[in-house]
Amino acid sequence: MRVKVLYLGVVRNKAGKKSEEYEINDGSSLSDLLNSLSATYGKGLEAFFKADQKNRLDPSFIATVNGVLKDPLQATDVTLKDGDTIALMSLISGG
Repeated sequence: MRVKVLYLGVVRNKAGKKSEEYEINDGSSLSDLLNSLSATYGKGLEAFFKADQKNRLDPSFIATVNGVLKDPLQATDVTLKDGDTIALMSLISGG
C-alpha cells in the first residue's frame, strides 16, 4: 500500500525532502513505517525517532495520521491504511 509522508522541521532536514509517497506492506503500523524510514534515511533519523523511548517527558517529535495526533510511543498500535497521510515533525523548543 502507499501512504503519503510529510516531513516537517528537523525531520525534513534528516530525510532531505518535504514529502513523498511511500510504499509499505498492507497492515503496517506507524511503528513499521518509522522503522522503514529509519532504514531508508539512516541512523540520524533512527536516533531522532528513538529518542522518545529514552525521554518520555520531552518528546523529540510528533506524528499525525490524517491530521490526528498519534503518540509515537504507541506507534505499534496505530494501523495504517492505503492513502493515509502521515506528518512527522519536530517540536519547537527554546528559551
